[in-house]
Amino acid sequence: MKTKLLLLSALAAIPAALLCTSCIEDDWDDDYYGTRRPSYYDRYDRYDDYDDGYRAGYEDRRRNERRRDERWERDRRERDRRERDDRRDAPARPHIPKGFVRAGSYTSGSTIEAPIPTRNPIKQILLAGTSGSATINTVVLREGAKTTKYPLAIHLPAGQTQMIELGGHRKATGIRVSTGGHGTFDIYVH
Repeated sequence: MKTKLLLLSALAAIPAALLCTSCIEDDWDDDYYGTRRPSYYDRYDRYDDYDDGYRAGYEDRRRNERRRDERWERDRRERDRRERDDRRDAPARPHIPKGFVRAGSYTSGSTIEAPIPTRNPIKQILLAGTSGSATINTVVLREGAKTTKYPLAIHLPAGQTQMIELGGHRKATGIRVSTGGHGTFDIYVH
């Protein structure tokens, strides 16, 4: 019986000793003096505005967090404004259907000679405005010595397309386009 009591009292004394040793290490001042692990705030504001490097208190951290949030909001608004302006100023990209081959990019203002990029017969010509505003007066399709004239007289701003149906497959050797205005456009054949 005595051994059982002695053993129980010894087991009861061990956790009490462990509790007392854990009380010896007192870390109440760790947050105040900066010996703790870095937190979320330390990533951005390590010290406050004082010259002696005294660690910022809670109020200073909140102030710095508000400043950081205000800077982030201001930068986000500026970034959004720039993106809106870029989208507004960017030339519209015309939709080119599948199967069309680009013959070239040309600037309006004179008569343009465009070679046909394929040896296969073509059945359609697509004019796509890329920037500015071009005026297309006539399109002449050359088939060796024979020519076929397609009068258009259209205004072609950036982002718009004009399809010319040739009425069947043609063995074209070149395209001549009479243009005006100030702009650039692409010629595609299918």
